[in-house]
Amino acid sequence: MATGSGRGEVAAYGLRLDEHVHDFVRALRGRGLAIGPSEAITAVEVLGVLDLSDRAQLRAGLAAVLLRESLHRKVFDVVFDLWFPSRPGLGAPATTAVDDAGTAPSTPDGDVAMPGAGNPDEVRDALRQEAIAALVTGGDHDGIVSQIVEQLGRYRSGTGTAYSAYQALKALNPQTLIAAIADGLLAAASEEGAAPGSFEYESARAVARERVAGLSERVRELTQVAMAARKGAENVVEYAAPKLPENVAFFSATRTELKRMEATVRPLARILATRLMVRRRRARRGPIDLRRTLRRSMSTGGVPIDLVHRRPRPSRPELVLLCDLSGSVAGFSNFTLLLTHSLRAEFSKIRVFGFVDGVDEITDYIDPTRALTVDSVVGMFDRVIRETKVSRFGGSDYGGMLRRFVDEFPDAVTHRGTLLILGDARTNYTDPALDSLVELTERARHVFWLNPERRGAWGTGDSVADRYGEIVDMYECRTAGQLADVIARLLPV
Repeated sequence: MATGSGRGEVAAYGLRLDEHVHDFVRALRGRGLAIGPSEAITAVEVLGVLDLSDRAQLRAGLAAVLLRESLHRKVFDVVFDLWFPSRPGLGAPATTAVDDAGTAPSTPDGDVAMPGAGNPDEVRDALRQEAIAALVTGGDHDGIVSQIVEQLGRYRSGTGTAYSAYQALKALNPQTLIAAIADGLLAAASEEGAAPGSFEYESARAVARERVAGLSERVRELTQVAMAARKGAENVVEYAAPKLPENVAFFSATRTELKRMEATVRPLARILATRLMVRRRRARRGPIDLRRTLRRSMSTGGVPIDLVHRRPRPSRPELVLLCDLSGSVAGFSNFTLLLTHSLRAEFSKIRVFGFVDGVDEITDYIDPTRALTVDSVVGMFDRVIRETKVSRFGGSDYGGMLRRFVDEFPDAVTHRGTLLILGDARTNYTDPALDSLVELTERARHVFWLNPERRGAWGTGDSVADRYGEIVDMYECRTAGQLADVIARLLPV
């Protein structure tokens, strides 16, 4: 990487640094980050005051200029690693031959060869010891991770040298490092004699597990960097950089992605609560009181200069959630419940009902004094499935659910409340019970349906979303960002 002014050359890419930064910004925009022209220009200008030989300072400086949300830092870091690799030579053709085991006697950027470079077992053992030492100290371990990728992840493919994070991690076997790292942490704290089960021992193990997980993730990230050096960063960024948490589709979200999305709940809830407060404040004045206005206008000869408004009755609305808990949409229901639970202070009452092919109230399963998490909601849903009537046979039956909801919970929906139905409207070809949905719309103040499927799939196969959509307002909510936008517009004041 070049040092000096922002007009320097980037040796690894053959571009001027300002051009390289603009390419970097375009890649971030391609991953969904909102970066305006002024921020892109500022990013180039700050290069003149940063020490470009200090990669950590460069990363922090560009992040401060380009990021608007701290939750987007993960995406930023991955793209930064692709455009500004910690070792520009990582992934470049080695100056020496690679043996059959995929190891080289020296690193591509000219580092001194590791002990036993010609013996794969000795290379692996040496890397394990260095990894343990780096993780015990807890500092920057990009150097050793780069060596792991080069020495253990390199292999020959049909198109030449390639890199595999799976191969590198399989050879390193990070989980076997936890005990050694925990022992090193205890020794550093002069607590070598801590017994298993003690606070000190378990704390060291927890820290060791966390650092090993970070090492494994860093190996995967730098493997993409190595492939980028071979194929070009712009050719790997699409699959190397994760989607923004708010743009991950609920249907395809993994448990890890759901946990990342969980971090968006509190900021989204604060934003939505502020919007609700503003809307409620604007709605404090009721309609014009004509009689009092005319009385007041007597002093102005009958001209109603000063309008008198009726005072609305202050009240907070009620909210009823009807959540599909079947496996296909459980992630969507999880996140919606997390979001609405964070907004519970904005409503006089929130009641939650779950369904699969039966329906039952699950409000009491939610502790109002504790913040919900992805793990606690998943555990709660498991209990609900076992202990309530939400699932009899296990297949979604929206028609049967609607009929039972109308019959068994007649007081759940009133003219004071808003009903949110969460589900994909796939009935397994059962009767959709449209008349029961019509009855609910007549009972409630508002009824909205939030569907996690893309709109183009509504009405296909066993979906009756198009028919339900003729009765109630149905909205596509495939991602957390869409969900937040919809709820912000729909929640009553």
